[in-house]
Amino acid sequence: MDNIYLDRQELNIVRSLIDLSLELTPGDDIRASLTRVSKIVDEMGPLTKNDATIIRYAINVFEMIRRGRYENLKEKYGIDLMDDFDKQWIKTAETLVPDELYEEGYMKRLSKSLKGSKVAARKLYIADLHFFHDGLCRRMDNRQFKDHYEMNEELVRIWNENVNEKDEIYILGDFSIAKGSSTNDILKRLAGKKYLIIGNHDRYLDDKDFDPSLFEWIKPYAEIGDNGRKVVLSHYPVFCYNGQYRKKPDGTTITYMLYGHVHDTHDEVLVNQFIEITKNTSVRSKGLDEPEPIPCNMINCFCMFSDYIPLTLDEWILVDAERRAKMQK
Repeated sequence: MDNIYLDRQELNIVRSLIDLSLELTPGDDIRASLTRVSKIVDEMGPLTKNDATIIRYAINVFEMIRRGRYENLKEKYGIDLMDDFDKQWIKTAETLVPDELYEEGYMKRLSKSLKGSKVAARKLYIADLHFFHDGLCRRMDNRQFKDHYEMNEELVRIWNENVNEKDEIYILGDFSIAKGSSTNDILKRLAGKKYLIIGNHDRYLDDKDFDPSLFEWIKPYAEIGDNGRKVVLSHYPVFCYNGQYRKKPDGTTITYMLYGHVHDTHDEVLVNQFIEITKNTSVRSKGLDEPEPIPCNMINCFCMFSDYIPLTLDEWILVDAERRAKMQK
């Protein structure tokens, strides 16, 4: 039987959903199945189609609670929360999946992933790895490595522990400051299909010894699709990006601008100020009766924000939301 693989964030959320279902499910047979699948998830193992069926049960329980559909929950699964007047379980369910993901259709995408029969290729993103850059271990980034030799080995290890060969990784510039042959050596060691958005430090591209075929493509700018969303890719922040105002019929925005270049410096502080000002500015667009806040889904994919791990768009949305929440404190 073909296996199904989930990424780290999906596994963490699935684990929470299973725990919720275990607290509420009355039937011993279903509880036994939930317990079995929970152990597989804890071990980050591959899931079978049968395992996925159990997880979809947990997702359905969660969705009914979060949406307050207590009658459906009792009728379909025998879970009686009809007397739960203070809605404590809705409050609990709201903590399991962050609003930033839930409102963007995360649960629908997770359910779709569980219906697959093959290991799906993921789109992953990361910026400013700066292989061979000794200076970033001592200034600006103050990375935790003693020199670029140690850094290179750790970055390769972290990458290969979190990326499989089918994944598509979009590198948002400044991959390496070395010459062509040394950069070739690093690229050959990294798993997955790699795409490069050109950064200001990617000078190896002009070296005759560099092998451009190690990237699927090399571009200064790109726009791609990712699970029904548009993603604008640039090494440099684009403040007024293409598709910024596009929304789904339910009003959720569908375009994200992913960037790098500014690391975690004063320039990133200025970008964050722009983002906050934009989000707090309302305009009346064509077809609207009342002004609405301007969408601004700009995310800095700086490698240190993700502990040097290439992440999916959903993972970056969560990392960015957590980072911004800390800024408000």
